[in-house]
Amino acid sequence: MNKTSRLIAAAIGGLGAGFAIAFILCVATSVVAISTDATATLPGLFTATAGSENGALALEFKPSFLGIAAVVCLTALINVLVAMRGGNHGSSGHR
Repeated sequence: MNKTSRLIAAAIGGLGAGFAIAFILCVATSVVAISTDATATLPGLFTATAGSENGALALEFKPSFLGIAAVVCLTALINVLVAMRGGNHGSSGHR
């Protein structure tokens, strides 16, 4: 794989990983809010508040799209930097 395609693959993989990390953080914050029956906040990313609506469990959440975008972009950037720093991942030359 040449350097350009390796960087593009790293960027795409980093975006996917960033979305996964943001999703897991939002789910974890929601679980904390439900289990403690209080407001749970991840500053700059997500706020969740548990309550009840007509006797059923309800969850109010307020995402910060700017914060989520920052997490996704930083994860992609770190992934690209690691890919740029890494050497040739082909054969090691040892026979």
